[in-house]
Amino acid sequence: MFPARLRKQLSSVLQHGLVINRDIFEGCLVIYPQPEWDKVNREMSSLSRYNKKHQLFQRKFMKGATHVELDGSGRINIPALLLEHAGIELPNDNEIIVSGLGEKIEVWSKTRYDRNVLDDVEDFDFGSLAEEVRKDIEPSKEN
Repeated sequence: MFPARLRKQLSSVLQHGLVINRDIFEGCLVIYPQPEWDKVNREMSSLSRYNKKHQLFQRKFMKGATHVELDGSGRINIPALLLEHAGIELPNDNEIIVSGLGEKIEVWSKTRYDRNVLDDVEDFDFGSLAEEVRKDIEPSKEN
């Protein structure tokens, strides 16, 4: 899954371990380096144990989260529950997409990646999306 050159580039990250989980918004999987997963856990621990919505969110978010390690060939064993979430049907799906996104790595079925990431609907305006997201990053700056 991870080519030797990529493993070499990620060696400092891989020594801490990885966690794989379902994505919140898309039908893909997310691999977090352990330090990044630790940040996610700190955010989760700030939620109230006495708030029913907070507890439900924690349970749903953590459902399926699994610590994984690369074997000698650079492969990871992904639990069936997570494969099902991502729409990856083994052995039929012999091609998956592994894509870096900031501090994490996404794992997609090729079909879903093509549909959700590569295919743009006619009225999709990437420029407008970029402006909107930029406002969220720097809300005090007006364009």
